[in-house]
Amino acid sequence: MEKNGIILFSMEADRIPPGAAERIRDSGGGRDLLVTLDDRIVEENLDRIEIGFGDVPFHLLARMPRLAWVQLWSAGADRLQQFPELKGLPFVLTSTSGMHGQQLAEHTFGLILAWNRSFPRAFEAQKRKEWLRINDSETAILEGKNMLILGYGRIGEMMARVAGAFNMKVTGLRRNPERSAAGLPGVRVAGIEKLCELLGEADLVVNILPATPETRHIFGAAEFGLMKQGSLYVNVGRGSTTDETALIEALKTRWIAGALLDVTETEPLPPSSPLWDLDNVIISGHYAGMHPCYGRLALEIALENLGRYVRGEKLHSIVDKTLGY
Repeated sequence: MEKNGIILFSMEADRIPPGAAERIRDSGGGRDLLVTLDDRIVEENLDRIEIGFGDVPFHLLARMPRLAWVQLWSAGADRLQQFPELKGLPFVLTSTSGMHGQQLAEHTFGLILAWNRSFPRAFEAQKRKEWLRINDSETAILEGKNMLILGYGRIGEMMARVAGAFNMKVTGLRRNPERSAAGLPGVRVAGIEKLCELLGEADLVVNILPATPETRHIFGAAEFGLMKQGSLYVNVGRGSTTDETALIEALKTRWIAGALLDVTETEPLPPSSPLWDLDNVIISGHYAGMHPCYGRLALEIALENLGRYVRGEKLHSIVDKTLGY
């Protein structure tokens, strides 16, 4: 008699929400639960692992003959690009897409407002116990500005709603513009192939594209050259989408006013990178997607999908392994 399949839950102990293991076990339809980050233990159970949750060992997935489904604890499937052999395997890959819009929108506009209101200078002056004097010309407002959003999905729609509260105009670019929700005032949606055509209209370019072979260095010297002089570049998506050498040149020559970066090509950003020393850059260390209840929210998505899996229903947030998102 064949043994029950295993649900592998790979996660650091301090990231596992209270009661998560028990809830997963209770919802697993009689499947055994294995909670570990130890490759040796995983290798001992390769032939029984049916489901993977969390930070599963991608380098071992191809050796799991029974693997049917992997539920990521993130919205991005970046690690898939490191293991292209997995793209042709029959297991279903799902993400936590849909739970990042609020925090990413708040973080993005936090960076933008910090730039517009000279907050970094104010914080440095505060450390020196100095009353900072700012001229009107050293501030900016968002009303009436044009924002171009690259990768206009659910996160982009949340950003567009926030932009609308500031009376901004928004254009969203995506692979399939016909899939966008209708009815957001002041928002137009176009295909990503319109990027070069629309860059010159934007006061702010917000990049939330995923990391795929197709998007690697999609923003390079030509694209920065097409941006409106004095505009702002914001990347809260993935660092690999930007040619950093071209970005640094656009910043040094002041063709663009500045860059607000939550992600970089190499992370952590090496101390030798010129980005650290440029006065027209604000950097946050890839934490725009963090949420005070992240673990609990991700668990609820995983449990909803687990229930669907047990019942034989279609899962939510399926990643197209060929496209990478």
